[in-house]
Amino acid sequence: MFRRRTPPARSGPVDLAFTAASAEGGYRFDVHATGQWLETGAPFHQNPAAAAACHVLHRVTELAAVCSVLSHAELEYRANALLGQPADLASASVRVQWVAVHVHARPEDLIDAQTHERLRAKARAAQEEQQLRVAQYVGFRDLLREDPTIALAQLLLENPAAFTPQTVNTMGEIARQVASHAPGAAWVETARLLEKSFGGLPADAQQFIVDRLCTVLMEFGAKAPAERLRTVHRVTEAGDCEGTDT
Repeated sequence: MFRRRTPPARSGPVDLAFTAASAEGGYRFDVHATGQWLETGAPFHQNPAAAAACHVLHRVTELAAVCSVLSHAELEYRANALLGQPADLASASVRVQWVAVHVHARPEDLIDAQTHERLRAKARAAQEEQQLRVAQYVGFRDLLREDPTIALAQLLLENPAAFTPQTVNTMGEIARQVASHAPGAAWVETARLLEKSFGGLPADAQQFIVDRLCTVLMEFGAKAPAERLRTVHRVTEAGDCEGTDT
């Protein structure tokens, strides 16, 4: 009886030249990979060299996809660290013994990528500067809205030479314009209208309006504002009386 001889394990070189897309998408690495593969036993693959080549292509392409074209040296190190040790391809019964990878980036791609990187950095810096200016403008606007005197003090400290009586008038006008666009501006304007019309009314009419406002506030559960309104009105009346006696 004759036994069927097991064919000797085949082996061969890995020698590939291909390109791999970089993380930017518009640039590609030129890759040259050399190495050795070896069959490990049955079932035997019809084309073990192709299986080994596909393994190398897949690994390098995967690494390149997350690597900038400007980091071609880093890609070479990573690829060699991954493929420089044996890797068994169980589905093909092939072992990739070792692979040495050389990565090259084209000079024109490097120049183009560096230019784009500088432009992006410049755009980011301009955007950050704009955001800082907007934040400063918003802060100054809020000062004008809340207390124009603080804004005047800030201006006086930062640029005393530009501070004139006209500046005070200008700042006051700006503060009024800012307030007109503030949240709740309609209520601010309502308060101003009440202030203008209220002062010209007789004392009994003023008292009637205050009492009516307090009653309405109390009906809607705003007890604290109602009491505050009465207190403010009493203080105002007391001040007016003192001025009259003088």
